[in-house]
Amino acid sequence: MNVQSLLQILALDELTYEASALTAWETGIVSNAEDVAMFMYRGGPFPPQASAKDHLIKEDRRPERKYWTFVKKEIYAFLCTDDKRYYDLWKQIDALQKKSTTAIVGVIATFLGASIGAPATLLAGFISVCLYAAIKLGKEAFCSYYATGEA
Repeated sequence: MNVQSLLQILALDELTYEASALTAWETGIVSNAEDVAMFMYRGGPFPPQASAKDHLIKEDRRPERKYWTFVKKEIYAFLCTDDKRYYDLWKQIDALQKKSTTAIVGVIATFLGASIGAPATLLAGFISVCLYAAIKLGKEAFCSYYATGEA
């Protein structure tokens, strides 16, 4: 399996299920992955679909921004380079190619989570945002955008 075939089998609606903040991109409220991710990490604005009750919560329980930064860097390396660290991950995904997008996101989240000691559930939404961006922008545009490391 290669990057193009992976992106072709992923379902945008399943990625949105994994990261509900993606609805902001789908509806035109935001226009890029960075703005979507801001809704998902601590200190960022609450997403448009959040209830009014969410704004009254004193403690922001969303993950720290560092997880978004980590996921962006790793998904860039995974999709845009030939980094050998991801050889086993590609094999695992290849074995799942007839499975759902949710399963593929779970495999990637488990793989990345193991490298930093973070639970897969913490990373899955951020991974979904990156994969959604790669599909929407196209692999080459995604890779060019994230190559600088400033995105």
